[in-house]
Amino acid sequence: MDSRSVGFVLCLVGFVAFVNGQGFKPAGQISEACFNCLCEASSECDENMECQREGPGQYHCGPYLISYAYWKDGGKPGENPDDPLDFEKCVRSRPCAEAAIRGYMNEWAIDCDGDMDIDCYDWARIHKSGAPSCNSTWVLNTDYWARFSSCYKGKDV
Repeated sequence: MDSRSVGFVLCLVGFVAFVNGQGFKPAGQISEACFNCLCEASSECDENMECQREGPGQYHCGPYLISYAYWKDGGKPGENPDDPLDFEKCVRSRPCAEAAIRGYMNEWAIDCDGDMDIDCYDWARIHKSGAPSCNSTWVLNTDYWARFSSCYKGKDV
């Protein structure tokens, strides 16, 4: 290995150490407290909530109000090609819906608020707005965010 290669490897190792030292966690490690607050913020954790159609292409189901696209991006847990209602059945079940959330966050988790930590606050923003627009501030002015913040306050350990 030449000195440039060694320098690159050392730089890469240093960067990885820096990122790990900044509190980045694997996205799939969502705590029970975080799931509970995402559920509370989404629907007040109403496990009997019917699917909601909120406009063109806006179809959300279950206590986490998950869309088909979200479920699909989350790996389609509970998928059954012989059941046309597999999406609805999955997201109405908290364990299956939480598997979809974990899969979605593994795919899309980013630091939305710029604090160098991917945590429940980021997951809450991504859950509501999607990863591409999670750094916009509109979500902070919603009932969803008020319920999430109230629920999660003091639980960010």
